[in-house]
Amino acid sequence: MSAVQTEYYGDNTRWFMGRCINNIPPAGLEGRICIRIFGIHSDNVNDIPQKDLPWAQVMNPSHSYGVSGLGVNTQILPGALVFGIFLDGKASQLPMVLGSLPNIEYPTSVQASHRQDLATNPFAYDFYQSNSQVQDPKFFGGFNEGKQSAGNVARFFIDNGLSPKHAASITGVLQSISNLDPTHSGGVAGYPRNTPRYAQFYAYCSRLKPQTDDTSLDVQLMFVLHELHTSKKTAYGKLLKCKEIEGNLYGENIDGVDKKGNGMVAALDKYFVHPLTKNQTPYTKEAAESAAKGIYSGLGAR
Repeated sequence: MSAVQTEYYGDNTRWFMGRCINNIPPAGLEGRICIRIFGIHSDNVNDIPQKDLPWAQVMNPSHSYGVSGLGVNTQILPGALVFGIFLDGKASQLPMVLGSLPNIEYPTSVQASHRQDLATNPFAYDFYQSNSQVQDPKFFGGFNEGKQSAGNVARFFIDNGLSPKHAASITGVLQSISNLDPTHSGGVAGYPRNTPRYAQFYAYCSRLKPQTDDTSLDVQLMFVLHELHTSKKTAYGKLLKCKEIEGNLYGENIDGVDKKGNGMVAALDKYFVHPLTKNQTPYTKEAAESAAKGIYSGLGAR
């Protein structure tokens, strides 16, 4: 009988930290999550495409049965900060996630509004430099130069922790609303004027002056991401639980068929798109689904 290989024994253990990118594995890799590992995988999807990232095994808690058909599956969602080890040591090709870590997100507009003193207010923004307590969204290229392609907008959301399907769905909705034109009334998300949500959008953009303003695409995408992490967290949670771009509303039964897990665009249509925006042309849920499918195909993600 051959000896146990040392790389699986533990003498050359290597640990890592990274971020979950996708928790919907392909057939045969059930229970795994796709991760981007800090220090190994570049944040730029143009350097390392989403499809080339590893699907890491995930250690279940001790109260899980650990056999086929019993126990629980991983609940780690895209965007989560994870910690683990490489099972093959220095080769570093077989990652195993041991758990997730607390993830600090942006404060809400209520927490940040009119409270600028970082020394006395942990929720305040410092808009002229990065706040060390939060992580700024990642950008690659001049997003404030005006309109960008749908592919670049989708890559922004991918670079900030979303899977290709989720990113394509958000981008498809925005494209259907505004054709991704930052000069569109209410920005790329088409926030109707004279509404509280538009006021929040404008206030968010105004706090970033003089570096940029409300007509800059980078700021508008930052606000969309900010909403999904704060005031529209319900939309974000529903979106992450869906598995397909097209479909019925998340959790809805149609003709007796359970459609739970389908309909990313449908989830955004209900929980993210402003009700008044739905009455504006050319936005429709069907147009957004068609756009999202085309964007996803163009990303080359599988």
